[in-house]
Amino acid sequence: MPHTKLLASGNPIDVDPVQSKLAQLDLSAYRTIRLSAGSGAGSSGPVVVAISHVDQPDTPHANAITTLDSFTLAPDEWVSKVYEVPGEVVTFVAQPEAGPLAGIGLFFTIYGRTD
Repeated sequence: MPHTKLLASGNPIDVDPVQSKLAQLDLSAYRTIRLSAGSGAGSSGPVVVAISHVDQPDTPHANAITTLDSFTLAPDEWVSKVYEVPGEVVTFVAQPEAGPLAGIGLFFTIYGRTD
C-alpha cells in the first residue's frame, strides 16, 4: 500500500530579498515527490524556485551538484510538479527573479511517496 507523507511546507513564508532555503531533505526513502508552490497575490515581483541535488549536506563542503529543476512564478501564480526522486539529499530554494527584492510571499508543500 502506498504511503504519502508531508515532508515540508510554508503557509506562506516571506522570501528573503536575496534567497531563502525552503527545505533540505533526505529523499532516499521515497520514490516520488510532489512540490506544489504558489506566489502570493500581493507579492512584489516574480520568484524563482530551484531544486538541486546536494553533495556532503550539513558540512562546510556542502554544495549543489546539479540543478534538477527551476521555474518562475509571477504573483498569484501556482504550480504543482511531480519528480522521481533524483538523489539522496535535495535542497529547495526561492529567490526574487530580478535581484534583491522584499515583499514576496510563497506558499509551498512537499510530499513524498514511498511506492
